[in-house]
Amino acid sequence: MQAFLLIGDPSSAVQEAQSALSLYPDETLVFEWAIRSLAAAGEDSEMMKVWERFQAHNAERSIEQELLEEMCWGILKKGREAGGLSSQVICLIGAALTQDMRAVPFLLEAMRHTNAHIRAIAVELAGFYGDHPLREEIRRLFHQEKVPDVRVDVLRTLGQLELEDFLPDLIQCVANPKTGPKEKLAAIEAIVQMRDCIGKEELKILAESSRAGLRQLACEVISMCEMQEESALLQPLMHDPQPEVCAAALKSWGLLRQPIDLEIEHLAVEALDPLVGITAAWVWLLNDPQDGEKGLIKWLEDERPHVRARAAAAVAASGPYGTALAKKYLKQTNDPYVQINLALGLAWQREACTEVCAVLEKALHSLPDKWMHDEDGLFNPLLKSTLSHNPTIPNYPEVVNQTVRLELLNLLAILEYPGALDAIKNFLKERKWGVTGLAAETLLGEGDETALELVRTLLKDPDKEIRIEAALVLASWGRDAAAIETLLEVYPKAERQLQLKILESLGRVGDKKVLPFLLERLKEPSLMLRMVAASIVIQILNH
Repeated sequence: MQAFLLIGDPSSAVQEAQSALSLYPDETLVFEWAIRSLAAAGEDSEMMKVWERFQAHNAERSIEQELLEEMCWGILKKGREAGGLSSQVICLIGAALTQDMRAVPFLLEAMRHTNAHIRAIAVELAGFYGDHPLREEIRRLFHQEKVPDVRVDVLRTLGQLELEDFLPDLIQCVANPKTGPKEKLAAIEAIVQMRDCIGKEELKILAESSRAGLRQLACEVISMCEMQEESALLQPLMHDPQPEVCAAALKSWGLLRQPIDLEIEHLAVEALDPLVGITAAWVWLLNDPQDGEKGLIKWLEDERPHVRARAAAAVAASGPYGTALAKKYLKQTNDPYVQINLALGLAWQREACTEVCAVLEKALHSLPDKWMHDEDGLFNPLLKSTLSHNPTIPNYPEVVNQTVRLELLNLLAILEYPGALDAIKNFLKERKWGVTGLAAETLLGEGDETALELVRTLLKDPDKEIRIEAALVLASWGRDAAAIETLLEVYPKAERQLQLKILESLGRVGDKKVLPFLLERLKEPSLMLRMVAASIVIQILNH
C-alpha cells in the first residue's frame, strides 16, 4: 500500500488494502494504511466504514492527528474534483483556511481556473501563504490576468507578499492612464506596503510626473512615510487639474498636520469636485475648528445624498476637532445617513451618548436599506449599499450589511444603552445570520465583551429562532464556546444551508470538544457538509 501510494497509484493501493484487511483483520498498521489508501483514492464512504471498524478495534490510534488529517484531506481532494461551482469554492476555502502546506496545490489549480471568481478567491487566499509556487503564479497573473476584479486582488496580494522586484511594474501600472481607479489604488497600496521610504530625488520625480497616477502616488508616500520635510512637494499638487491628485495632496497635508492658508479655505468652499472640497474642509477643520465648520457645512447641505454622507464622515474623522459641529448638525439634519455618520464620530469621542444611541437605534430599526462602508482610504462613510451580487460569497451583499449593522449594535452595547439588548434581539429576529466562511474571516472583527455578554443572554430566549441566530453570531463574531451546546442541539433537524452555517461557526470557535461531532459529519451524504467538516477538523487539530 505504501509503495503504490508513493508512485501515485491509489487504485492499486486500495486493492492491496482490501486484500490485507481480509488477511489481517486485527492488524493496526493494515487499518491505518487502508484508510490512507481509500482517502487518496477519494473513496471516502468506504474509508469511513473502515475507520469505524478501526475505532472499535483501537480507539486511541484511530483518532491520532496524522491519520485524521489524512482522512480529511482525502475528502477535500474529492471535493476538488467535483463539478459544481459551489462545491469547488467551499473546497478551496476549506483547504486554504487549514493553513497547511497541502493546500498549495488546491490554490495553484484554482488560480488557473477558467472561472474568474474562483481565481479571485484563490489569489486572495494565496496572500496568507508565502510558498514559492504561489508567488510565481501571482507573478504570472500580474502579466496575464485580464479581468479587472481579479487584477485588483493580484495587486493587493503582491503588496501583501512584498514582492519588491515588482516595484517598477507597479509604478508603471499606476502611471498608465488606462488603469482603472480600483486597480490604481490597489497598486499604490502595494507600493507603499513594499517601501518603508522613497528617496528624495525619486519622490520629486513622482511628484512632478506628467502622469496623474504617479503624482497621486507621491502624495500617498509622503503621508504614509510621515515625510514632513517633503511637504513642500504637496503644495502645487493641491491645485492639480486631476481631482484625485488634488484630494490626495490635501489628505496628506492634513495627516501631516501642516498649517493651512487661504487657498485651502477657498478650495473647501469653492471646489467643484466634492471629494476635493470635503478633504480641504476637513484640513481646515483640523487647523481651525471654529471657522473650519464653514467649509463642511456647505457640503453637509449639498443636494446629493452621498456627498452629504461623505461630509458627515469627514466630520467624524476629524475626532475632537469636529465634536462641536457634529453635535450642532446632528440636531439640524433629517438625512439619516448624515445622522449615522455624525453619531459614529461622537460615539468614538464618547460625546452626546444619549442622542447618539437614539440615532443609531432608530436607524437600525427603521432603515430597511442595505448598508456598506465606502472605502475611500480616509473618511470611509457609511452609505446605502451599492454592492452587487458576488457568487463566491453566500448572501452577498447582505453579509456586508450585517457586519455594518453589527458594528452599530456593538457601539450601543459599549455605550451601555438600555435598549441595546432589544436592538440586538430585533436584529437577530429580522435577519438570518449569513456571515460565514471566507466572509467571516475577512469581514468580521472581534466583538466587544459587553456586546457578546448581551448576545449570550439570548441563548436562553424562549424563541427558538432567536436562540439559533444568537448562537451563530456568538460563535462567528465572538468565537465563544458558549454557543456550542445550542449549535449541536439544532444541527440534526436543521436544513442543509443552516447546517453549513453551524459547521462554519463551530470552526470559528475552534474548540476540540466538538471533534467527535465533526468526525461523525464526515459520514454525511452531502459532499459539501463533509468538506466543511473535514476542513474544520484540520483547523482544530492544528489550533
